[in-house]
Amino acid sequence: MQICSCRRRHSSPEWRIPCRLLCTGHSYTEGVPADTIFFYGECYLPEINAGYDRKGETDHGDVMKNEETGRISYYTSKKEVVYTSLMMCENPPQEWQSVPAENIKRFQKSVRYKRADNKEDALEKFKLTFQKRRLWNEVLKIEKTADAQLGRSFEFSLPKEWNRKEQIEYTTDYIQKIFVDKGMCAYWSIHDKGDGNPHVHLLVTMRPFNPDHSWGNKEVKDWEFVRDTDGNIVVDESHPDWWQDKKNPARHGIRIPVLDENGNQKIGARNRKQWKRILTDATGWNNPKNCELWRSEWANVCNAHLKTENHIDHRSYARQGKLEIPTIHEGADARKIDEKFQNGQVQTASWKVEENQIIKRQNALLKKIQNSFGKVSGALSQWKERLNDLRRKSGSYSHNGINDKSD
Repeated sequence: MQICSCRRRHSSPEWRIPCRLLCTGHSYTEGVPADTIFFYGECYLPEINAGYDRKGETDHGDVMKNEETGRISYYTSKKEVVYTSLMMCENPPQEWQSVPAENIKRFQKSVRYKRADNKEDALEKFKLTFQKRRLWNEVLKIEKTADAQLGRSFEFSLPKEWNRKEQIEYTTDYIQKIFVDKGMCAYWSIHDKGDGNPHVHLLVTMRPFNPDHSWGNKEVKDWEFVRDTDGNIVVDESHPDWWQDKKNPARHGIRIPVLDENGNQKIGARNRKQWKRILTDATGWNNPKNCELWRSEWANVCNAHLKTENHIDHRSYARQGKLEIPTIHEGADARKIDEKFQNGQVQTASWKVEENQIIKRQNALLKKIQNSFGKVSGALSQWKERLNDLRRKSGSYSHNGINDKSD
């Protein structure tokens, strides 16, 4: 048994830290309605750790082999996965995007290929799965620590007004512009059970590629410099701790010494002075403000291809200035519990469904109150105009304003 950072126990040693797969539900705490078409998690950037392959299997309905442990998992029976795509960025190695001929021949001899109704589609899906497996196993190789963050997961809904072709086209354009063009590799799929909730599962890499096709750094270690109240680096070349990079003169500042308990600067093993260092995001992908940007961009995509009356807003009700109370996210499990409760199979209903029913009744009451106040406001405006007319005497106004009297 082992205990991971989430304080849960896991008996399988091959999953180094299989928790914290997807951070969901945070958007609703600020007041975003549960049926909005946006990422689950407004202020958080959900990250996938070493249990990534289970996430990729279940969300995308694939076969996944962990080359580190040899574990093979099959989730090909998930019928709701109607489309899958792997989008590579500019600089990954070319061999990652090709499938060796011997692997293709071996697959064509398999029972799965022979039983397939459409041999070409089966072969294309095999190539896609092979490339995806190669990508994420290479990600696993480059990350050495047990708590390494391997990928970032998203889930967002698709407008029901779009047909399948439009869903694929608009989602592809969005992922290409927002993620792939920035240097991420994206693996995504569309889920549609036919229940009116088509949505996308997206998994992107977190480490960039160098121009020579090797993996780059997610973080860069740099000196911590003295900054002013506005956060700008203080420039004072006369300061004794002033430092400037000889190769890159624009990289300069006053370094901050590492002090011991007596207030003296620490000396390293090689008799070198120790200075404070900080880790900075090498890509900018980990900035929490990106979530707001990604959500707003998806809103723009949806609104560009929807009628005006169907437009959506990525902001919460509070930020939109609405009095309406946001519902909470129910999820499939809560709806199943409610269905069993309605059929008399269980004694208690889902608290999430009951909570949303109460919120909907409260919103209906709020709407009636707003309508009543709106009618009263309109009536008061009409009476104000009528009172103004009564105060005005005939002949007290002229077209040129000469004989006008003050009200």
